[in-house]
Parts: sequence; C-alpha cells; structure tokens
Amino acid sequence: MENRKAVYFFCMDAEKDEVAPLVFEKSSEILKLSETDMEVDGYPVLEYTDGDGNIIYYVRTGTVICMDYGRYLPILNANFADCDLAVMVNWHGGGNAPDKVICIHTVGDVSSGIFGKSEPKLSTGLARALEKHRRLLGLEDFNVTTEATHWSGIVYGGKAEWINDYKVSFLDVEIGSTPESYNNPIAVETIARALADVFAETAEYPTVLYMGGMHFEDTITNAVLHPTHPVNLTHILPSRWLENEMYTGEEGLLHLMDCINTISGGIKGIVMHEKLGKDQRDLARMLAEILGVPLIKRKAFKSPENTEIYAAN
Repeated sequence: MENRKAVYFFCMDAEKDEVAPLVFEKSSEILKLSETDMEVDGYPVLEYTDGDGNIIYYVRTGTVICMDYGRYLPILNANFADCDLAVMVNWHGGGNAPDKVICIHTVGDVSSGIFGKSEPKLSTGLARALEKHRRLLGLEDFNVTTEATHWSGIVYGGKAEWINDYKVSFLDVEIGSTPESYNNPIAVETIARALADVFAETAEYPTVLYMGGMHFEDTITNAVLHPTHPVNLTHILPSRWLENEMYTGEEGLLHLMDCINTISGGIKGIVMHEKLGKDQRDLARMLAEILGVPLIKRKAFKSPENTEIYAAN
C-alpha cells in the first residue's frame, strides 16, 4: 500500500488557543519530529514518520487557521494538497458547551449546503484512537464525543465556499470547554498520542449519514466508538440546521446528495432521529429509497450490530 500523509495545525499563541500549544509540545516530547524545508508563519514545518512509513506534518501557526482562512488557503494548497487528512487542533467553547470532553467533527456548513471532503476510515481511526488513549491514560472523567458537522471559520467572517477550496478531508479535534479542561495534561497527551495513531486502524466499518438530533448526539458517538460493531464517522447533520425549506423536496435531495458525494466510499445507510421534522423525515425516506440503503431509526441504532448495515455486511 502506498504511504499516506496527514497534516496537523497548531496555533502557538496561547492567548488565542490554550489547547494547541500544549498538544504540540507534548507531541514534540513523545515523538521524534524532524524539520522539513517548509516554513509557515516563521516556524519550520516538522514531520513524523510512523512505523509503516506514513508521514505526518506538524504545522505551527501564528493564529488559529480558521480565523484567517483566506490567508492560509494558498499555503495549504501549495504545501499540503497531497495529504489524505488535515486536522486543526484547538479548544471547544460556547454558551452551553459540555465540559471535560475531547471533541471531533467533520467540516462543512450545513446551513449553506456546503460540505468538505470526508474520509470516514481516517476520521473513525482518529476518533477510536482518542478513545483508546483516553482509556489507556486513565482519563476517566473525560468523554470522547462526536460533534455535528460545522466550520468555525464562519464565525470569523470566512466564506463557506472556502471549505471546498482545499480538497483534503478536514477534521477539528478539540478539548472542551473550560480553562481547567484545556490545561488538563492527560487530555492533552490523549490527543497527542491519538494523532500519531491516525493511520493505525485497518478494519473496515460501514458508513452512515446521521440526520437529526442535537449538536452532541450520544447515539452516533456511541456507534462510532462501539467496541465490536462500530460505524464510520462522517458528516452529522443536526435538526437545528436541517429543519428549514432548504432541506425539503427536490432542493433538499440535491443538497443531501451533494453531502453524500463528498463522503469517500459513499454510505451504507441513513440514520434518522425520530424527532426530526416531518419534511426532513420524508426526505430521509426518499433518499434511502433512491440510494437503495436502509433507513434506520435512532433507537434501533443504539444497537448497530442488530441493524441492516451489519446484517448486510
């Protein structure tokens, strides 16, 4: 198999990001990182080669890249366009944000119908590596959790169209959601060790599109982290961004097909939250019928091993 590449971004300004500098420093401590001939924001780009010959770039930046994405886009495309995965490491916050969590999510703007490329196998490998190292390091008071698909660049004036100007699958990995959690050394080490394991997962799991529910939806998190019958992590579309006219009828089908077309390998099923709006539930049924994949209700998905996606596999 051809060697693969990943690239990770760390804002080194602790006033803008309390998490990223700590994860970078821990990575430097536990891994053998070497300098490349590339440079970003005055920092030499470092690289790590895993035991299988895969290369991971560690890129330090002067600010969180989503805060100034227009400036960073040419850098990403000039230096890291051949990567299989990109990850921005940062913090998680917000008014009702849960604490003591390590979050992972794909990038897209559901409200605009714009979705970044998704590589479910790598997303899942990283999510499960986070859970593995959380357990190994004894981080019992934290949970690994998936988040709904979104892009923080919108908050900082970025254009949703920029999401697809970089063709590499992008993830955010974050610690939330208080300064105490941001500075938890075991949470920091959990991310540092998981990042180095991004290519370690070799198993094949089915991919599903999850429609409805909350921003942090335990059902899909538990399915991704299921000990024996997991599903792949890809785009997660919460109710609050789906329940509008844009996701109804023919237009809605087109937007959802656009989403699915960004997912490498396609999907094996659609999971629908029972409390999703009627128009969107109808859309999920139509989409499942068009694609010829099972439509699974959230309650049934709590036991993925008993659903059609595993019966079919």
